[in-house]
Amino acid sequence: MQKLEALLFDFAFIGYLAATILYLVYVRSRDDRHSGRGHRILIASAAVHTVSLGLGLWVEAHRPGHVAFGFWSNWFESLSLFSLLIVGVFLAVQTRARLAILGAFVLPWAVVLMGVGLAQAFLASPRCPFASVEDLLNILNATRRLPDLPVTFGAFVHVPLIFFSYAAFANAFGIGLAFVIGERQIKSKRPNALSYRLPPLEEMDRIIARLVAAAFPALTVGLLLGLRWARLAYGTTWAWDAKVLWSVAIWAVYGFYLAVRYGLGWRGRRTAYLSLAGFGLVLFSYTAANFFSKFHGFVTGKLG
Repeated sequence: MQKLEALLFDFAFIGYLAATILYLVYVRSRDDRHSGRGHRILIASAAVHTVSLGLGLWVEAHRPGHVAFGFWSNWFESLSLFSLLIVGVFLAVQTRARLAILGAFVLPWAVVLMGVGLAQAFLASPRCPFASVEDLLNILNATRRLPDLPVTFGAFVHVPLIFFSYAAFANAFGIGLAFVIGERQIKSKRPNALSYRLPPLEEMDRIIARLVAAAFPALTVGLLLGLRWARLAYGTTWAWDAKVLWSVAIWAVYGFYLAVRYGLGWRGRRTAYLSLAGFGLVLFSYTAANFFSKFHGFVTGKLG
């Protein structure tokens, strides 16, 4: 089963990479055939990736002494989930907005995340540099140990909810980057060809706002479920945990975004920069903050 899971992961990564290249080529060529092929490859790769994650989750749930939510408890599988959700959110945006050019700004994130997962496979295995994802899965399944913590529905859905919000924020970041580039080109004396290929600034601003508005409730519920589970597991919901503090900071930034966007009518550059700053906090929380976290230290092996 692990061999199939690893093989499907590899296929998904190759598909994401191919789709991203086609979207980048589309930016230069203006040939809709490239974006169409990229879109079809992306859908097929996301389906394969979903099956790969589903197999891993099924295996974990049926292993003696293990629980399903432990599946998200390491870098590799959380990276895999993160990248799949980024692609899923982009496909949803593409279905509604039909703005293929935005794939060039969003999809590289999914490729980078899966690439980091593959790099972990090479570095973690004693067979390096001839390691594979299957080697890493064998290592993870042999060493995966969570403390004796309460098993609740909230503990299981807490992580997917948080990662869905992160994926939407990643899409907002990519589109925000396109917005900033487009605005600067429009204001320059010599705008390049890209500025004429990008969607109108107002449309990109509207998509960013909708992404943040969709992600914020998921982030809020995910945080509340995590805090509730922390109380059951550790007897406290706070304890000045680094991961919790940074997550609250992320919640505050995107809450501020929604307040000024819909309450004060902010538009354009200011809100675009807010979305960029918010995702910067997401990346820090997802990486560096784990090394100082008691509640989330199982990702780095430092759970206290």
